[in-house]
Amino acid sequence: MAPGPEGIPQPFPQPLPQPLPQTYPKTYGQGGAFGGAGAFGAAFTPSAPSRAYASPRPESFPSAESAADTGSDPRDARDPRDERDDDAPRGLLESRYEWIVGMMYSFTDERVVRVLIALFTAGMGVCATLEILFGFGARTQPALGIQIGCGVFAFTAALWWLVISWPRLWTLFVFVVLADIGIVAANLTADMPPEFAIGKTAFLAVLGLVAGIFLDRWMLATHMVLSAGGVTAIIGWKLFTTDVPVLGAMVVWVPVMALTIAIPTLLYTFVRSVRLDQN
Repeated sequence: MAPGPEGIPQPFPQPLPQPLPQTYPKTYGQGGAFGGAGAFGAAFTPSAPSRAYASPRPESFPSAESAADTGSDPRDARDPRDERDDDAPRGLLESRYEWIVGMMYSFTDERVVRVLIALFTAGMGVCATLEILFGFGARTQPALGIQIGCGVFAFTAALWWLVISWPRLWTLFVFVVLADIGIVAANLTADMPPEFAIGKTAFLAVLGLVAGIFLDRWMLATHMVLSAGGVTAIIGWKLFTTDVPVLGAMVVWVPVMALTIAIPTLLYTFVRSVRLDQN
């Protein structure tokens, strides 16, 4: 002990404790849809940044004021990984999609989700097959070919969901678009009563569950345009070819349209709010 100024022993100054270096998972910052229940665990641990699959945000980033001093565009001073309402580049779309897929892995087994989607997809093929077998098939050869092709696509897509791992963003988007087209085409070509045709539009609402959770804004907008246009075309065709009253068609069209648009919109809004809160 060294004596203090007043003769009171004072302890030697001790070095301040140094913070431990921050480490990240080995898969941090890599692209791809990750497997395993712990793929998204890093997003909810205090030792890792909030964005699980993006590279760490730098310690400092030029502000808008400093960018203005150098004569550059102030919008270039923003971190491109910020989640805003601007159109996102493809890399950021993949990052958001990986975030959602990781959240799914953290809450459930993705095989269960794939099996559910496969069953839903196979259901479309079952409906097309039953329509043909029980006399509700198309009356012309080209239309019958379209109806059979839609059924084959549904069974093939169902098998695909069972044998693959979780798909990438753009692969899932292609599946949603093809499923939209297949549901509408099979419905328009079938020669069935109006109530049967309206009932089959429920497939579009179920497909909206997948689109609303996993797809980005413009991809979701594409699905909603296809589904809303398909519902309108189906009901309009039945109104033109059968004796359905206009008032009855409107009474059916409004709630079906609300269902096909509201479900994916609400799901997308919820998922986006959670993502922004985590970021």
